[in-house]
Amino acid sequence: MAPKGEASRLYVRGLILGYKRARMNQYPSTSLIKLEHVNCTEDVDFYLGKTLCYVYKAKTKVKGTNYRCIKGKVMRAHGTSGVVRAKFQHNLPPCSMGGKIRCMLYPSRI
Repeated sequence: MAPKGEASRLYVRGLILGYKRARMNQYPSTSLIKLEHVNCTEDVDFYLGKTLCYVYKAKTKVKGTNYRCIKGKVMRAHGTSGVVRAKFQHNLPPCSMGGKIRCMLYPSRI
């Protein structure tokens, strides 16, 4: 819990690794995300169905702000090291690879 008067973060930080792919094919509709402090498949279970937000800065203002968001959802685990597969409303742009992402702690399944 954050000390009194200090803001608490309502999301878990993550890193965009890239698209799901094979040796020859690439599937841009599915992105691979590494979440902070998620190190095994059992840890992924809590995050299934959680909302993901890729926040980026655009050149022109829309609704009074330059920041935009592409929302997505955690679909399943990818391998055994805590990486997750995610699908987004619009596929993530290639320039987002290696960038930061937010995993919101909602909707709750508890």
